[in-house]
Amino acid sequence: MKWLLTFRAKLILTVFPVVAGITIATLLLAEWKFMATYTRLFEEQFESQINTFGLAKNKRTEALSAKLAKIAGHPGLQEAVAKSDFTEAGLILRPLLEELATERLQNELHANFSKPRQGGQRMQQLLGRGSDDQDRDGLQSSAPRLPPSQQPYIAIIDPDGNFMAGPRKNMPGERGTLPPLPAGNGMSAEFRRKSRKLQWLGGNKLEDILKEQEIGYLRVEYGEENHSEQVREVFITPLRDARSGRFAGAFLFGLPLPVLAERLLYEQTKRSEYGEIMSGVWVEGALVSTTIPKEKRAEIARHIADSIHHSRKSRREVISIDGVPHQLFFRVLNPGSPFPLAAQVNLYSLAVMEHELDELRRDVGVLGLLALLIALAVVLFISRGLSGPIKELVGATHQIEQGNYDVNVPVRHADEVGRLAASFNEMAAGLALQEKYRSVLNAVADRTVAEQLIAQSSSLGGEMRHVTMLFCDIRGFTSVTENMPPAEVIDLLNEHMTALTAVAYRHGGIVDKFVGDLIMVLFGAPVSTGEDAARAVQCAQDMLRVRHELNQTSQHPMEIGIGIATGPVVAGCMGSDQRLSYTVLGHRVNLASRLCSIAQAGEIVMDAETHAETRELIQAEPMPPMQLKGISEAVNPWRMMAA
Repeated sequence: MKWLLTFRAKLILTVFPVVAGITIATLLLAEWKFMATYTRLFEEQFESQINTFGLAKNKRTEALSAKLAKIAGHPGLQEAVAKSDFTEAGLILRPLLEELATERLQNELHANFSKPRQGGQRMQQLLGRGSDDQDRDGLQSSAPRLPPSQQPYIAIIDPDGNFMAGPRKNMPGERGTLPPLPAGNGMSAEFRRKSRKLQWLGGNKLEDILKEQEIGYLRVEYGEENHSEQVREVFITPLRDARSGRFAGAFLFGLPLPVLAERLLYEQTKRSEYGEIMSGVWVEGALVSTTIPKEKRAEIARHIADSIHHSRKSRREVISIDGVPHQLFFRVLNPGSPFPLAAQVNLYSLAVMEHELDELRRDVGVLGLLALLIALAVVLFISRGLSGPIKELVGATHQIEQGNYDVNVPVRHADEVGRLAASFNEMAAGLALQEKYRSVLNAVADRTVAEQLIAQSSSLGGEMRHVTMLFCDIRGFTSVTENMPPAEVIDLLNEHMTALTAVAYRHGGIVDKFVGDLIMVLFGAPVSTGEDAARAVQCAQDMLRVRHELNQTSQHPMEIGIGIATGPVVAGCMGSDQRLSYTVLGHRVNLASRLCSIAQAGEIVMDAETHAETRELIQAEPMPPMQLKGISEAVNPWRMMAA
C-alpha cells in the first residue's frame, strides 16, 4: 500500500488512465462508426426495397383497380346483384377475374424476365403449360390453367359481410351462390376457412366502411398437404344496384403478392461480405416470407405484433434470435385501412458485424496494451530521475513537521528539481528563524495575541471593545511565602499560574498579564466569541475547582478570590517602539480589580452587568452597595453562590 503513495505510482496511475481512456474512446468511436455504416447500409437496402415495393404496388393497383371497377359495372353482374342472385353473379364474375389474374401474371413475368427464351420457359412453368403450347412470343395462345399458388382468391360478400359459399356435395339444401372451386384447387381449403363473416368488420356495417374500393393484405394457405403460405393483395370492390344505387355487397379479388424482389434482394446480399438481408410481410399476426427461416417466423411475428401495438409507424430495433443479434426494420403498408394491418419486414443478421467488432476490439485492445507498456517504460525512465530527489524532499518535509528545522537536502542538479531543493533549504532556514521568533513571542505574550500579531501586517491598534475582565488573586500569599526560599516561592507561583493559565485557555480566555500573585484574563479581546461573560464565569468556577484540587497535594495550600466585570474598554498594544504589550484600559478594568480585592477566599464577585448577562447560568446573591477605591459611584456587586 505504501508503494501506491509514491510519486512513481501516482505518475503511473495518472498516465495509465489517460492512455486507457484514449484507447476506450477510440474503440467506442470506431464501433459507433462501424455500426452506423452497417445500419446505413441496411436502411438503404430497406428503403430501396420499400420504395420499389411501393412503386410496383401503385403501378399494379392503378391498373387493376380500374379494371375491377369496370367489372363491377358489368350489366349482367349488376342485374344478378340487384336480384340478390349471387350464384348467377358468381358465374359471371369468376371467368372475368380468372382472366384478369392470368393477364396480371403474364405482365409480371414479362417485366421480371428480360431474356425472351428464359422468360417463356419460366412463364410456362408458372402457368402450367408445356413449351409445345407456346405461341411465337412465348405466351399461351389460350387461357392457361394457373398453378395453385397463382390462382386468384375470389369471393362475393353480401351486404351483411357474409361470404357466399357455393353448394357442396351431399348438401343440396345449402344456400348456394358462388360456384365452388374445384376439389383439387389449392385455394379451396383456404376459401372454406375464411368463408364466414368478415373478421375486421367488428360491429360495423360493411356499407358504412366500404365507401369505395379498398386494398388490403390477407394471409392465405394453399395446398391440401404442404399448407404453404403466401400474402394476397386483396381488392374489395363494392357492388351497387345500377338503378337505385343501393349497396348490394362486394366481391373480393386476391392475387399473390410478388416475391421476386424479395428473393432478388436476398440472393444479391447473400453473395456480399456483409450477409444476406431477409424480407417478408407481416399480416394477420403471422410472418410470411420466402427467405426468413420458417422456425424463426413465429418469434419475429410476435415481436412485430407487440411493437405495432405500441406504435403503428416504422420501427428499427435490434432483436436476439438464438442468441444472435438481428437488425429488424418494418413499415406498416396500409395505415388506416379497414383490412388487418400489414407490414413490410426486413431482417438482417448482425453476426458478421459482431465478428468484425470482435476483431476490431481485439486489434484496438492489442494496440492499447502496447501503448500502456510503452507508457510504463517512459514513466519508469522519467520517474527514476525524479523519485529520488522527491523522496528526499518528502523525508525532509516529515522532519520539519516534527519540528526539526535544521534539515538540509542535497542539491544535485541545476534543473527544476535542483532549484526546488535549494528553495526548500531556504524555506527550512526561514522556518527555523520564524519558529525562534514565535517561541520568544509566545513566552512574553498570550498565544492568541501572538497569533494576531503574526497574522497582521501591523501591530494591534487601539479600539473600543466590549470585554469581560477576570482578576484572580491569592489570599494571604505574603504570609504563606514569607519564610520560603525564593526558588521555592517561584516554583509554587509557577505551579499555580500554569494551572490557572490552562483553565483560562480552556475557556477561550486571553491571559493579559501576571502581576505578582495576580492573573488577569480577558474575554472578548482581541476577538470575541459572543458569549464572553458566560465563559468568564465558567472559567472562574473552574479556577476555584482546580485550586481546590491542587491544595489536596500541595505542601502549601492557598485560597483565591476572583473579581469579574464587563463593559466597554480600550484594547490594543501599548508601550514603546521597542516593547509593546497588549492590554485593556478603562473604568471596567479598575472595577474588576476592586471586585477581586473585596472577594474573600473561595468567592467570585461580579458587577451587575456581568450578572445580567449570566443570570440564567448561575445562582448569585446581591451584596450591599459599597463605595470602592477609585470608583466615584457606589457599586452593587453580586456574589456567586456555590452550585
